[in-house]
Amino acid sequence: MKKVKITFAIGLQLAMIASIGSFVKWSYMKEVLIVGVFFILLSIILYIVEMSKD
Repeated sequence: MKKVKITFAIGLQLAMIASIGSFVKWSYMKEVLIVGVFFILLSIILYIVEMSKD
């Protein structure tokens, strides 16, 4: 479960950075958002794998 929480937290942080960065017109925020969504999807997949082990 620890891996799931860590990957979800990384995804949320990257999504927050991307939303703030796009508001203040930083560059490369679209890529940061894509990576954040990837980490959130990865955490969902890891969560499903952890639940199927039991």
